[in-house]
Amino acid sequence: MPLADTRVAVIGTGASAIQFVPGIVDTVGSMTVFQRSAPYVVPKPDTEYQPRHHRLFDRYPAAMRGERGATFHLTELLNRALGGASVITTPLLSAMRLAWKAQLRRQVRDPALREKLQPDFPIGCKRILFSNDWYPALARDNVSVVTEAITGIESTGVRTADGVLHDADVLIWGTGFAATDFLRTIRVVGRDGVELHDVWREGATAYLGLGVPGFPNLFCIYGPNTNLGGSSIIGMMEAQAGWIAQVARRIADTDHRSFEVRREAAERYDHEMQYRLGRSAWASCDNWYKDGGKITTNWPGLVSEYKERLAQVDWSALETAP
Repeated sequence: MPLADTRVAVIGTGASAIQFVPGIVDTVGSMTVFQRSAPYVVPKPDTEYQPRHHRLFDRYPAAMRGERGATFHLTELLNRALGGASVITTPLLSAMRLAWKAQLRRQVRDPALREKLQPDFPIGCKRILFSNDWYPALARDNVSVVTEAITGIESTGVRTADGVLHDADVLIWGTGFAATDFLRTIRVVGRDGVELHDVWREGATAYLGLGVPGFPNLFCIYGPNTNLGGSSIIGMMEAQAGWIAQVARRIADTDHRSFEVRREAAERYDHEMQYRLGRSAWASCDNWYKDGGKITTNWPGLVSEYKERLAQVDWSALETAP
């Protein structure tokens, strides 16, 4: 429906909301944003390439490769800061916190609103967001930020714990995704009728994020503990595709019709992941990376480490299935 002159209620202040709220805020009549916890929103380095850039890249292709390489190494530094030990005092995260604080102070003049937008957890524990127009959108005269807990959705609006009914014509959910429910819409049955969702009931886990004991020839792309906090997922998925291709080639070239991960290899790998993740920034607060107390989504290392570990299949970690 057209949003012009409507009263809009937005539930959520995460990665989805920071994209759509600035896009509609100047169209709606009024907007009420319901915030459970304030995110860290840092400046987005979003520069438009000018003709001189294109001329440089055309004449010197190495310049583009160098720029891409520099960007990759910068994101690897962020991966290291988020996934490594003593991350809260990492210089890169400290610099990002300073950038967040400066942007908040510059873009939000109202002290009361600025206080509402102060995160109450260490930077990096939840997803760091990049935007240049989120705070200005919340500072509009037609926008209010509500931090009271929501107790109900009614026919004319949203009611909060203080008893106030916030009138709304349109309700937009920006509450995120079920990130820890891997393959939630797919029923996967392994040996002896065992279902994958039963195996993962206490938190999903997979060897290299790819394979699960008892499920021959099941290999996942973007599986458990392969998400990133600091860079593009494409490099991880390319490494996974290459590893799976090696297994598929072995099946094609031999009499073995299936492979599966050895249970001891999977358990050893999961123990390593949880030990390393326990020292990460993500372990210091409640967030969508966790399934209960276990971090099931994120990879604790560098993309380059993951690529190296998947470059050649360790066949001793697999067994041929009957």
